Amino acid sequence: MLDRVFAAVGIGAARVDTLLETDSLRAGERLIGKVVIQGGKVDQEIDALVLELSSEVIREVSDNKVRVPHAWARLGISEAMTVKAGETREMPFEFEVPLAAPLAVGHQQPKTWVATRADISMALDPRDQDPLRILPSALHDAVFNAMQALGFQLRNAPLEASRRNPQMGCVQEFEFKPQPGGRFSHLDEAEIAFLPSSQGVLDMLIQRDTKARGMGSLLSEMAGTDEQLYRLTLEGRETSSELEQHLAKILA
Repeated sequence: MLDRVFAAVGIGAARVDTLLETDSLRAGERLIGKVVIQGGKVDQEIDALVLELSSEVIREVSDNKVRVPHAWARLGISEAMTVKAGETREMPFEFEVPLAAPLAVGHQQPKTWVATRADISMALDPRDQDPLRILPSALHDAVFNAMQALGFQLRNAPLEASRRNPQMGCVQEFEFKPQPGGRFSHLDEAEIAFLPSSQGVLDMLIQRDTKARGMGSLLSEMAGTDEQLYRLTLEGRETSSELEQHLAKILA
């Protein structure tokens, strides 16, 4: 009886560790690893074992912007099971990281990690967190190279909670500043976001924000109507030069 009480308060409880093959990979690649469960001093029932890919997102709370953890992908590792005292179990997993996953680029980039949650009946909720760095895919690099060729510099890439991406519940905005005196110096900035696509591999949203010029433009900027939003469906085979042509037309 005393052993059951200890298990309920987390004394002598099972330990959960997640081991990743790598802590850095590109969007679209497969995250491979295994969950190792080490039984404690008593038998324990685990209701479920879930892997979560999480990041810090910016959310507006009471007119203030705060950073909160947000799970944007989940993978069920196992259903209910019994872990015997002193038993060791290894459960491999493989998960494809979405192309729209938060990327580690720019000055302001989100923190991302893999969280493993074990729901244990009548016990504390053991969690294991491992940092994860998600790099741009070849398609992302083609877009970023095209913007650089047009004279734009990537500044920030904040991740915000958003209903625009119901699959993940968040959208990362890549903020680009034009070169002073350059071809696109009439813009204050350009923003790009990637969303899951029903027709291609990604939908790219492009938003151009014009500078205030004179009273008419200033009023337009204050009202937020100076921002124009465009959508471009990507098939995944586009080259930097092709994307440069598309983006040049949109941002002109």
